[in-house]
Amino acid sequence: MSLPDLTKAPATESTTGHRTSRPTLAKLGGRALFFLLILDLAYFINAMDRQVFAVLLPDIKTAYGLTGGQTGIIATIFTLGMGLAGIPAGYLADRFGRKKIILISLVIFSVSCALQATATGITDMTLWRVLSGVGEGMQIAALFAAVGAYFSRNRGFALGSVSAAFGLGGFTGPLLGGAILSATGDWRAPLVVFGGIGLVILLMVLVLVPKSVTEVGRMQIPDTSSSSATTNGLRFLNRRVVCSVFVAIAGGFAIYGYLGLYPTYLREALGFTASESGLAASMFGIGALGALVGGAIADRVDQRLLNVAGLLGIMALGVAIFGFSTPLPLQMIFSALLGAAFSGIVVTNTSTLMQRSVDVKYVGRVSGLMIAAMYIPASASGYFVTSMQGSFGWQTAGIIQLTVIPIIGLVAMALMGKTPARTDS
Repeated sequence: MSLPDLTKAPATESTTGHRTSRPTLAKLGGRALFFLLILDLAYFINAMDRQVFAVLLPDIKTAYGLTGGQTGIIATIFTLGMGLAGIPAGYLADRFGRKKIILISLVIFSVSCALQATATGITDMTLWRVLSGVGEGMQIAALFAAVGAYFSRNRGFALGSVSAAFGLGGFTGPLLGGAILSATGDWRAPLVVFGGIGLVILLMVLVLVPKSVTEVGRMQIPDTSSSSATTNGLRFLNRRVVCSVFVAIAGGFAIYGYLGLYPTYLREALGFTASESGLAASMFGIGALGALVGGAIADRVDQRLLNVAGLLGIMALGVAIFGFSTPLPLQMIFSALLGAAFSGIVVTNTSTLMQRSVDVKYVGRVSGLMIAAMYIPASASGYFVTSMQGSFGWQTAGIIQLTVIPIIGLVAMALMGKTPARTDS
């Protein structure tokens, strides 16, 4: 028996007369899940490169003779490119097509990832890191918009699968990169390999994912009859969106400063080997697989309270990770739980909440806004951590990073008020 074509049913009528599809969870079949899997793979490769760089960082530091501050900068500077690309990419995805932006972003990311292996010093390494971030930021904005619009009836679950793909890539990247490093003795080799994988995934998206999946709701014409640009009674920059932005700022700054330096902390402060550090760091990605559960929960509960739970979890785990000289097995468990709290809850839930707070025609722009909020401040987080570490030591620096910064997000959730009933069914 052939699978039903879920790109044609059920359908809704857009303002341009085009029919678009929004499958319910009960009607998700092999065809729709196949499209989702291919789109998830696009984020998978980004996570691989993002996580492996932290494992390679001690070797890169030695190769270029970098100071602690310089090491912190290149560890997280890619997030500046991501953040700067977010808002324009979200607009361009809504205006010219989400699939086009996904493909362009994969080219930029994959090529710049490989070019990091050709860097002769910190200047060009920084350039390629920023450019890889631009590609990733473009991709996430368009990818989240495409998935969120097509699977709007189960947006939390679908976006949770994207975050889970990030988690799987975050787990695979350090392990595969570490294996390639051990086999070749050259930190440049993993970057070249991962860049090539990115180009393969680009071809898969180009050939296998139709525009009927990626462009749902995009051609609806915004209501410009009022200066507030309201849709269904909601302004684009409404209270829920603004409060969610502060959660993204707090979460991104706290976690990406941690991710960029965590393997270095394990090696320098706790005496772990490179392979042990890579294993502990990779467990963050395993925890992020919890986004499938977190996304499904976000479809059913008060999302404000779910974010509070995620932020409190980050704070508690910050104390556990940096407050005690724990052995490798405990570090692995804590790392996995942190991945579940951040990617599984905060990222998935916040992106879902922001998309549900605006009309479908704005999901690209609101996704871009989240990327900008999460990653522009995060670009300075590595320098912030290394500066604190130089003054107060790893323990104090890590605890401040993961326990004090998230308070901003808790305050924002307190100011938001109860989240609304679902309007995307």
